[in-house]
Amino acid sequence: MVSIINNLVVFLVITVITGCATTASNILNVQTLKGGAISKQIEINDRVLAKTLSFDKVALKYIGSKQGLVAQVLIQNKRARDVSFEYKFIWYDEDGFEISPITSWIPATLSAKETRGYTSVSPGPGAKGFKLMIRRSHALTNTGS
Repeated sequence: MVSIINNLVVFLVITVITGCATTASNILNVQTLKGGAISKQIEINDRVLAKTLSFDKVALKYIGSKQGLVAQVLIQNKRARDVSFEYKFIWYDEDGFEISPITSWIPATLSAKETRGYTSVSPGPGAKGFKLMIRRSHALTNTGS
């Protein structure tokens, strides 16, 4: 009986760890530098997703002193089959404080070997950088309403 309980505990621990691992996101951090140059940093938290999707070219465009920035990031599907994922942009000011309104994950699908641009407009003129996060698709959950 003790052996069965120990096996059950091990199974539950592995299930929890595996479940938590699938919620990880791969992140592209982009900051604008003086002179208009940009700094990019990629954080890989999901190796499976990193083998499937990659961040490609990043473009930033000012849309006016009172409006802010538009960002476009090309995401590439490296596989020979369609892939579904979710993404979201989070905008930051020059001090690194988040200025995004509440955002949710947006579902997307890329066809085999497809590269497509994903765009976001900053929520105001104070934006100096953004974070683009991608993760594997998650099933919708019942909220009980």
